Amino acid sequence: MNLNSKYFDSIRASRKNDKRVQVSKKVACDWPECKEEAGYPAPVGARESDGEAKHRNFCFAHVKQYNRSFNYFEGMTEEDSESFRRAARTGHRPTWSMGTRRARGTKAEDWQFHDPLELMSHEGNGAKEKKRASKVTSGQERALSVLELPTSAKPEDVRKRYKVLVKQFHPDANGGERTHEEQLQSVIQAHDYLKASGFC
Repeated sequence: MNLNSKYFDSIRASRKNDKRVQVSKKVACDWPECKEEAGYPAPVGARESDGEAKHRNFCFAHVKQYNRSFNYFEGMTEEDSESFRRAARTGHRPTWSMGTRRARGTKAEDWQFHDPLELMSHEGNGAKEKKRASKVTSGQERALSVLELPTSAKPEDVRKRYKVLVKQFHPDANGGERTHEEQLQSVIQAHDYLKASGFC
C-alpha cells in the first residue's frame, strides 16, 4: 500500500458521518509547536501510557503523520514483542500442552483421564489382548480349536500356527498327495474367520 497516495486519505467505509470528535472546548494539537485546533484522536503507544490519557488529539495534518509512524511495539524489547506475538495466536488466552495438567508422580504412559460414559475408553497398552482373552466368541473358539490353539492365543500365535499348518497340509509339501486337502481347507477357513471377526 502506498501511504503517500492521493487516494489514501479519501478512502472511507461511510462518508455520512464526520470523523472529527466533537470537543466541548477548543483543544490545541498535541504535536510539538503546532497551534492548530485538535479534533482527531489517536491511540497512545504501549510505553507512553504511564497513567496518562489513553489517546492524543491532533490536527488533521499531524494525525496523518502520527498514524503513519505509529508502532505499538516501540520501546519494547525483542523478547516482549515476540511473547506478545505468540500470545496473539491464541487470542491472549492461556494454553497448555496436551497432558501437562496430570497429577504429580504419574508417568505419561499410565496416565488415564476420567471418562464416566466410556466415550473415549483408553486402558493403555495390552488392553485389546486382555479383552480378547476374556471375550472369545464360540465361532472364534471353534476356529482356534481347528488351528489347535488355546482361547488365550494372541494374533501372532495364530499367524505362526497358520503358516505351519498350511506348509504341513499343502499338496506341494506332501509330494502331490491330496489326502490332507480337507484339513487344509478347514485351516484356511478357520484363519479367514478369525481374520474377518477381528481376532487377528
